Amino acid sequence: MLLGLNEATLLPLDALTFAEVAAAAGFDGVEFRIERVEECLRKGELGDLAEVLKSHKLSVVSLNALEDFSLSPAQQFERMLGKVEFLFSKVCGEIGCDLLVAVPSFLQGKTRASLIERTEKRLEELCRVVGEYGGRIGFEFLGFRECSVNTLEKAWGIVGSLNLENLGLVIDTFHFHLSGSSPETLARIPGRRIFLVHVNDAPPLPKRELRDAHRILPGKGTIPLESFLHALRETKYNGYLSVELFNEEYWRRDPERVAAEALSSLKSVLESSGIFPKRR
Repeated sequence: MLLGLNEATLLPLDALTFAEVAAAAGFDGVEFRIERVEECLRKGELGDLAEVLKSHKLSVVSLNALEDFSLSPAQQFERMLGKVEFLFSKVCGEIGCDLLVAVPSFLQGKTRASLIERTEKRLEELCRVVGEYGGRIGFEFLGFRECSVNTLEKAWGIVGSLNLENLGLVIDTFHFHLSGSSPETLARIPGRRIFLVHVNDAPPLPKRELRDAHRILPGKGTIPLESFLHALRETKYNGYLSVELFNEEYWRRDPERVAAEALSSLKSVLESSGIFPKRR
């Protein structure tokens, strides 16, 4: 099992610094924010980023995220497709990334009528574009009530029915917890259809009050991570477990210390679960 760090955990850092910090902490891979790698490209530093990744033998797990793709106006989605093609033609090959994370739209007054059909059609379009470059799309449901696809059951229903080789799930323990999705459902999903897993925790607040900014390090909150990991093992998933936090408190701390704590916390949760082998 490989361990990763999402740039949202240390959001104030530029991509180059983030990669250096993640490597120094001992992570196997990193997830970049799209806007950070675009910034690298504008500054002419993409080659430098590629060199940092190569020198530290650090893999790029994914780029995050294509937001509001599923119910956005047609023109907005067309622009997104153009951006996706640009990312794969100018960025992804240089840094060795083949996975883009796609996040469904919030309802915002929209009805759920034809929601599944529209989401499926747009995922097909995204997969077609990235498929020309050997890329993949990771579909991540959000557990918030107002999100158009807000449970694992709904997300798997969409991904499973499309049955595209370059389309899979991104499952986040925070959103899994919010959604009330069941470990039994997770355990029935083939591991090859799960492209990425985000691991984080949440404080003891009512689910309706939790927002991304409340996320805390794995094992420091009340999410039943052990039952999630037991179910994940049943899928035979063997990809990345990546820490993704959006908590400004961590952003204000020393980034090297936060990265080290993130890795230590993740390893501790895995070891205490008795599911995955202890890592040196």
